[in-house]
Amino acid sequence: MQQISSSQLKQNIAFLQNALRSDVLVTKQSKPYVVVMDYQKYKMFENKITPDLERVLLSIKNSFNDIEQGRMHPIETLWNQLDD
Repeated sequence: MQQISSSQLKQNIAFLQNALRSDVLVTKQSKPYVVVMDYQKYKMFENKITPDLERVLLSIKNSFNDIEQGRMHPIETLWNQLDD
């Protein structure tokens, strides 16, 4: 991946054109700031990440519901039951 500072990007727009061939990492104060990539590649990532993220968020929400409904128990309770 190429890297460029935001001030360099302002001075040389050709780096954006390079994003069509290779992703470009834009830094700000020497820290990663933004990535410029081909739109179709972005859509591929978006389509992969979104369903996984939705499943994770639903799982977290269900866990909180289980805790509120008293369906969760401390791990010590499980270990005690296994020892019996």
